[in-house]
Amino acid sequence: MNAKHARNTRPTQSGYVLLEALVALLIFSLGLLGMIGFQAASTKIATDSRFRTEAAMLADELLAKMTASDVSKVETEFAAPNGPKFKAWLNDRVIAAARLPNAVVTPTFTKSATTSTLLVSLVVEWEMPGVARDPKQIKEVKGRYVTRALLF
Repeated sequence: MNAKHARNTRPTQSGYVLLEALVALLIFSLGLLGMIGFQAASTKIATDSRFRTEAAMLADELLAKMTASDVSKVETEFAAPNGPKFKAWLNDRVIAAARLPNAVVTPTFTKSATTSTLLVSLVVEWEMPGVARDPKQIKEVKGRYVTRALLF
């Protein structure tokens, strides 16, 4: 009789294990969503870094071709878009082989104080992949790499 009385007085605790499991599942899912967010941000940063590296390599390659040419002819040979050497390089290297989406290379030439030197500014622009384009948004989001060099 004493054992029966003890069984009746014990408080009932049914459902607490299920509630604890649900709370643990909620905490785990929030942590998992956070890790997925970090992975997405990491992928975006890695892609941006890869495109910037590609743009820097293209700019350095074009500057090397300009350096190998005679300074007095650089402006006519590498003028965008119809300079013969610029056009050949653009078709062979940028359009056919580069991994930059819709890349545009713009060289700008500035005469320096002496006739044997020339200041060259190169701008490499490309479209950023994965950026949602809003029809109301006038400005497109583009990647941009700018470098300058003095040729002599």
